[in-house]
Formats: sequence, structure tokens, C-alpha cells
Amino acid sequence: MDKVGLDIRYINAFKGRGIFTSALFEKGDFVLEYRGELITKEEWERRQRLYHDSLKVFMFEFHFNGKLWCVDAAKEDGSLGRLVNDDHINPNAKIKYLTVPGKPHLCLFAIRDIGPGEALTYSYGDSDWLWRSKNCLGCLVMSNMVRYHPHQSFL
Repeated sequence: MDKVGLDIRYINAFKGRGIFTSALFEKGDFVLEYRGELITKEEWERRQRLYHDSLKVFMFEFHFNGKLWCVDAAKEDGSLGRLVNDDHINPNAKIKYLTVPGKPHLCLFAIRDIGPGEALTYSYGDSDWLWRSKNCLGCLVMSNMVRYHPHQSFL
């Protein structure tokens, strides 16, 4: 279950939906978990061939215990983590993984105080995402849309 104090809002046709706070989150607070099905690299590769591009953006790749894993959040299950947008310049949260009985959980924590009404954001990592490009005219204003995640480690 996601924490109280978070709401889904439609932003626009480019960004789609996002998560907004309706309560104060203080620096260091747990905000939510990026939930979905935990799958192996091999299963991720298989699903990449099957999924439409609109579903691929919800597959969060990360390294854990020396292996590449993925949380597949393509299924619309009511969890909020899959809707948090990218902000590589001024994010207000950061993903960290916690290990609970040997299984990784991707958790979002506030890296500064987040006031009510703010969009929840984090950096998707180092990459040349299209919406981050200075040459992307429509992307300049909306620099935080897609939810596809690069191969990365969060510790």
C-alpha cells in the first residue's frame, strides 16, 4: 500500500500522469515503493520483444547482488511508483533499494522537504534521454515525462 498524502494527477498529453503530494514529506522520509513483478534479465529481454513501447517505459532495470534485475510495473495495478516522473536537474526524491528477506525493494525517499501540491520526481540516472536534449523543442518545457529506466545501481 502506498503512503497517504499522494495523489495521481493528469499533467498533459506529453507527460501523461504524475504523482503529487497532498501532505508534507520531510527530507529523509520514505515516500513510496516502485512496485511490480521482479524479473530476471532474461525475462526482461523476452518482454522487451513482446511489449508495445508504451509498456516498456514501466520496466525499471537495476543491479542487485551483481546481477541485472527488473521491476516490471507495466500492469496497471493501482501502485503509484510507476507514475513518478523524471527530473534530472532538481529532483525532490531518490530511489534506494532495501533488502527485505533477500529480495530488493525499490523505495523512493525525499531528498529535501516536499510541500503539499508538488510533483514527486527523481532522476532516472545518467542518460541521453530525448526529453533532456536541448535540441528537442517540445521537450525543453516538459523535461520529465518518460518512465524508462537505465541499467543502474542505486547504492
